[in-house]
Amino acid sequence: MIVAVTALAAIAGAVLWGSSGGNEFPAELPHVTAAPAPPGLPAAWRPAFVADFSGSELRTSVWSTCYPWQEQPSGCTNFGNPEYEWYLPSQVRQSGGILHLVAQHVPTQGQTADGGAKQYSCRSGMVTTYPGFRFEYGYVQVVVRLPDGPGLWPAFWLLASDLKWPPEIDIFEHWSNIDYVRVGLHPPGATDNFSYSAKPPTADLAVGWHTFGLSWTATKLTWFIDGKAVATFTKGIPRQLMYIVADLAQSSSPTPSGGQCSGTMLIRSVEVWRP
Repeated sequence: MIVAVTALAAIAGAVLWGSSGGNEFPAELPHVTAAPAPPGLPAAWRPAFVADFSGSELRTSVWSTCYPWQEQPSGCTNFGNPEYEWYLPSQVRQSGGILHLVAQHVPTQGQTADGGAKQYSCRSGMVTTYPGFRFEYGYVQVVVRLPDGPGLWPAFWLLASDLKWPPEIDIFEHWSNIDYVRVGLHPPGATDNFSYSAKPPTADLAVGWHTFGLSWTATKLTWFIDGKAVATFTKGIPRQLMYIVADLAQSSSPTPSGGQCSGTMLIRSVEVWRP
């Protein structure tokens, strides 16, 4: 994902909490994990964040349903990419311990980057942990079931908490017409981008649940799919607080007929372990 960020220092200053060991979170954030630590995790690393999506309502003290520079009840979108969805809070649903990001081919009123009126071809859902949880270094893991609809573009990624871009770490991106995922890095203060395409080691991406992970230290980024390391980068490593984004975009313009912009990204858990 490439993101269009309006760096609003006044907004950033209004929402930051005091930092504690590289984490920033409200006191009510859970600090226990519901799953065993991934194999090979350093013994000193401990759970810092877990979301298992129990209950019927999204925990709004932790999760937001739009980008922080566009947070509004009327929704948002990513102006940095050619996307065709308008994100709405109503497209983020929680039930049975699962978070649902739902894309629907329904014309939806939204806005342009300069605030003008615009009708989008469809609507979908996204969540971020800004300002509920920000962290620097650790192991991030998401258990997800990917949709299989034409043009759908699910992603799970990290953005900088100072609301400036780059950096960006893409833990995974997937397009429905390919059988692999893309992992990648947009380094801070650089024009080069590093990316790698990887197939899952166990099963087709459209079948069943998959676990995507990222180990982030001051000197190295390593990506995992279903417990297997698939890529490592050692250049341009971000060294700052970042937050989590999960979204279900539409990457191609839906036609009046057909099943485009129709599907659901299911998230069973999101966990972070830290040094």
